[in-house]
Formats: sequence, C-alpha cells, structure tokens
Amino acid sequence: MKKKFIITIALVLLLLLSFTGLALAFDSGGNPGAEGPNTIEWTGQGADDDGVLDTEYCPSPDAVPDGIDPNSYLLWIFTTDGGEATAGQIHLGGSGSGEYAWATNTGGSFHFFTPYFTPDSNLTAYVDFNVADPGNGAWILTISHGCPGEKDYEELTVSKTVETSFTRVHSWDIAKMVETENGYTHDGFPKVWLYIDGHGNEQATWTVDVSYLGYEDGGHKVSGVITIENTGTLDAVITNIEDVMGLSAFVVNGVNTTAIYPNVTCDADPIDGKYALAVGQTLTCNYSYDGNAQGVNTVTVTTERDTYSATAAIVWGAPTTEVNKTVTVKDISDLFGEVVLGTVTAPNDGQFTYTKDFAWADYGADLCGDYVYDNTASIVETEQSASAKLKVNVQCYVYETAYAKGNPGLCFIPDFSNWGWTNLIKQSLSSYTWDLWAGAGQCDTSKGTLVGSVTVDYARDGYVAVTYNVGSPYLIKETHVYVGIKKYPQVLQGKKWVSTVAPGSYYNNSPFTSLNDVYVIAHAVVGLPDPNFGP
Repeated sequence: MKKKFIITIALVLLLLLSFTGLALAFDSGGNPGAEGPNTIEWTGQGADDDGVLDTEYCPSPDAVPDGIDPNSYLLWIFTTDGGEATAGQIHLGGSGSGEYAWATNTGGSFHFFTPYFTPDSNLTAYVDFNVADPGNGAWILTISHGCPGEKDYEELTVSKTVETSFTRVHSWDIAKMVETENGYTHDGFPKVWLYIDGHGNEQATWTVDVSYLGYEDGGHKVSGVITIENTGTLDAVITNIEDVMGLSAFVVNGVNTTAIYPNVTCDADPIDGKYALAVGQTLTCNYSYDGNAQGVNTVTVTTERDTYSATAAIVWGAPTTEVNKTVTVKDISDLFGEVVLGTVTAPNDGQFTYTKDFAWADYGADLCGDYVYDNTASIVETEQSASAKLKVNVQCYVYETAYAKGNPGLCFIPDFSNWGWTNLIKQSLSSYTWDLWAGAGQCDTSKGTLVGSVTVDYARDGYVAVTYNVGSPYLIKETHVYVGIKKYPQVLQGKKWVSTVAPGSYYNNSPFTSLNDVYVIAHAVVGLPDPNFGP
C-alpha cells in the first residue's frame, strides 16, 4: 500500500488587493472558506513514497497543449469538490520551475500540463485562482499521472498514395462528295460529258469531311500504395486495415484476411488475420480499384493498442490513354490509287479536297464510252469509310459513208441502188475542189452532213491526185478513190466486164496518155460526233 509523504513547503503569501481584502492561501485538501482571491498549495498528492508516478499513460491520451511533449509530461488536476472557481496559472518551483495556464476548465475542475520531472522535496507548487463559490468540500491539487518519456510506446506512421488512370476513346465521322463545274447528274451521281469538240471539258472536285463527335471515358482505375511504418518503441500487432474509397468503406485486410480488391498485394502475409509489425519495420500494400470513385481515399489501421489513418484526395486528371485522338485519313480511287490525305487531331474537324481536270483529248476516239469511277475515303484507325461515285461519258464517233460531189456530180442512181457521185473532170482544168458529203442518202445533200472537201489535181503529165480535207470535229477512217475514163469502175464477172460502185473495187488508172477527160469517185468513211450524246 502506497503511503503519501509530506513535503514541507515554504510558501510566502503575497498580499493581493481585492474587493474582499487580503488574498488567502490554504493547503490542498482544505477549503477556501470564502469568495475572492485565493491560493491552493500542493502537499504531495499523486506522488508515491519514492516520488515516482504511475506512468501507464504513455503517450498522453489527452489533448496536450503546444509546447508539451505528450511522451514526457505531468497532468495536474485541481478540483473544487462542489465549489466553483476561475483559475489562473499553476506555479512550480524547484526542479519544475515555471508557470503554466490551465488546459481545460469546467468551472469545478482544472487540468494543467507541465513538463515531466520527478517530484521531490524541492518542489513547490500552487495555483492562484478566484473563488466564486467555496462550497463545503475539500479542494485538492494533485498529480493525476505522467509520462517520464522513457517508457516504450506504440506509434505507427501511415501514409498512402492515390493514382488515377482512365482511357478516353474519341469518336469520328467521315463523309465524302464529288462536285463538277457544270453540275450534271445521272441517277443521283455527278456526271461529266466530254464532247469531241472540247466544250464539255471540266474539273471535278472531291471533298472529304472528317467530323469530331466527342469522346467517352472508361476503364477508370484508382491505385496506389499504403505504407505502414512502426515509428514507435513497441512492436505493434495490426488487427484490421480498412480502406474507404470515395463514399464506400471496405475491409482491405482484417481478422478474416479478406481483401476487398482481388489484386491487392502486401509484402507480408497475415498470420491468423493479423500483421506483426516490429519496431522500425514497414508494411507496404499495393491496391487498386476499378471504378470512377470520387472524393477521398482513406485508410485506417487498427492495432491492439490504437488506431491510425491517412487520407489522400482522388483527383482525376488527364486521361492516361487516348484512343483515336489523332486519326489518319486514306483515300482509294480508280483515278488516283491509294493516297494518304493527312491526319486530324481531336477536338478539331478536318477537310481534304483534291481535283482532276477531264478532257475529251485524254480519252480520244479509241477510248470513248461510259466510265464509272469509284472513290472511297476511310479513317484508318476506326475503319469508317465514305464513298463518292463519278460518272464520265466520252462522246464517240458514229461512222457514215461519204462521197465527194463535183459541180455537177453524177448520182449513182438510177444506175445503182446505192447513193454517191461520180465526177467528170476535163484535162483542160488542172485543179478542182468538191464538197464531201456524209450520209446524203438518195444523193440528197439536205439529208447529209458537209464534213469537208476533196481537192483533185489533174496534172499535165496525166496523173490525177485526190486529197481529202476534213477538219474537227470530223474524222476520216477510210478512203477509196476511183479514177478512170469510164463513168464507173469495171470488174470482171465471169468473162464479162461490168460496172460497179463498190468502194473495194476502186482504182486509179492514171497517168492517162491520151489526156482524155476522166471520171473521179472519191469515197470515205467519216466519223461524226454522236448526235445523241449529252444529258
């Protein structure tokens, strides 16, 4: 059984002016007896016979004022036992010299924290105060407990990191069109009409529009590291680790060793649901959470002695991965082959244009006809595509039989059923120019087309030269010339010579030695622009 030792206290009472007169003083365990200024003197309460306190409270479980070490302190309690007072300061002399204000005050109980020292015979301590109600009980100044700063204590330092990641997928659209200068269409498609005379030559323009549609975020993940370090002087036993993600609480590791996250890993394994953490050791756990958590992430670590925690904000910054932020636009066409038009980067739209000039001369008579040019633009990354079709019609020639008509020309009819002219020329005239008519059936020029002229030269040496003169837009495909003293060419049928107008039987018998008058038939196959061509 502990016994209290009495420390002789030499106390000098100071005279204080107040409305009650002189300030009073009394020993701890007494009663002030009256209202007004007073002083209570400590008389050894709370110290054992060796002057050593009960130090089971290390560190302090209470709120310790700034300037006082919670691992090295004395807690003094001044109680009024039913009375009421307003306290000023506790005054210490001897080894604990100093003045300290009260930390808490209920009007009937005052707590004072002072640095730790061992109470001895040199210690003087008193509290000055003002009595509001003396009551009838014993007023006591005692040392409740203390911590000498030498006893082992548990302390864990807990910290955590929070890393966020998510993927942003960008969306696009693509459209394509082709326009022509003249604006002709056929079956809903732009169409170019290329005429032999060139008046349909024009330019086509292709436009590819790439539109940005926005983005969608997904794959949100919160991850980080929980670090638990034993920074005290006692080994700790962790019984529970609880993590709060946003607004939802989960047990990460606890007595049942169940982890909330299937991919949480720690650098040590629990034994019977507990982690033993020796002094100076650190337990590290990696955690992750799939979801768009908001707010803060808090971890709470519970030991057999105490509870510790750490909090970090969940901050979603820029996406860690972006899909299709920049896309490549490619074009494949019958006209240009495969061409990379360029790239477009979100959030911008993109437009690409290119042109081609179309002319009849690029095709010519041999390549006339109808063409359909397909053209497809695509976004390489998303495989989206858009097409534009262009039709090009190239005018062709239609071929007609043509004959030169002299002045006057002699029609084959009625000698033959075919139409055409044989033309008589005189040796006395050396040069003739005749019209070349195509498609003049029945020798009726009003039904035909004047496609050019034929020049006939009858030289003095008896030679006859025939020259065809045909200009654009007409084209001569074949020519056949007959020159002879008879009206028509002669062919042998059996044993008899007969007249014919078949072009394949034409011949030129010049020179003519007798300088006779002669007949000339100038035949041609002439190409005329297709009259039915066009929109």
